[in-house]
Amino acid sequence: MARAPQPKPRSASSSETLTPDYNQLMLRRAYAADIEGVVAALKAGADVNATDPHMGLTALHIAVSTNNLTLTRILVEDWNAAFKADAAGRWPTLIAAEAEVDDALSDYIVEAEAKAYYSS
Repeated sequence: MARAPQPKPRSASSSETLTPDYNQLMLRRAYAADIEGVVAALKAGADVNATDPHMGLTALHIAVSTNNLTLTRILVEDWNAAFKADAAGRWPTLIAAEAEVDDALSDYIVEAEAKAYYSS
């Protein structure tokens, strides 16, 4: 019996891109608490305000929800992450309250969000 021909692997056309999605990489690294990975993705071109398509979270929301003060500070102070609501309408301060983050992160995010919102 003759074997059915197997499809050939498709090569990338000029309209296709084989570059990684740095936004998704950054968000995955934020979920993993991989600070170096987040910064590397940002340096490679990720948008600090990119949103997870499923949850509507930015890296800042993720850093706060995982009680990661170091990553939160880097995103705010070094990369100017925007303070905005996620897809469910929760601001970073509300996420901090819901996640019951430690006092240092709670104080920091309240002050940073107020400063960003009221200093303009």
